[in-house]
Amino acid sequence: MVIDRKHSSEYEEGFAIHPEVVADKAYVNMYHHHDGYPEWQGVQIANWLLTKGNSAQDGQRLTAKLVHDMYYDSCYLQRIGHFQCDIEYIYIIWSGNRDKIHVSCWNVWKNKCEFVLKPEKIISKYMVDGYEYTDFANNKTRNTQRDETLDGISRIEDAKHHAQKLVDLLSKQY
Repeated sequence: MVIDRKHSSEYEEGFAIHPEVVADKAYVNMYHHHDGYPEWQGVQIANWLLTKGNSAQDGQRLTAKLVHDMYYDSCYLQRIGHFQCDIEYIYIIWSGNRDKIHVSCWNVWKNKCEFVLKPEKIISKYMVDGYEYTDFANNKTRNTQRDETLDGISRIEDAKHHAQKLVDLLSKQY
């Protein structure tokens, strides 16, 4: 979701507010079916925001560019305030001040805010060596990235990587 930061000041929790409380303020409710965990989607959002010019836009322009750059086959735009039942993480990009842009990550399963961080801090805390993050700085998008990895051995390696990530996440929870 992309929401103007001014709306966070209405609540004691600030940027850590539950997404459903401010969903009606969102420019977009974009659902990605895969890869929602902070080590992937959190870093993707941060990398994208740090790409020249992205965070410098107002909320409406930022949203349009986000939808363009993050779209891939398992991505959907939904009614504002409507959340899929299988969502684990909800991200809000708090727009409105390019120098102070923040991202919040709400863990739906734990019903808590995982983090409120600036993009640089998300990268330093969550980026994982070996992940093939989208190279937004060189005009790549999620759609073109997926097209490039869907052939031959890279497709197999991608599947192995995501299967291992799932095993790792499940092992931590149980």
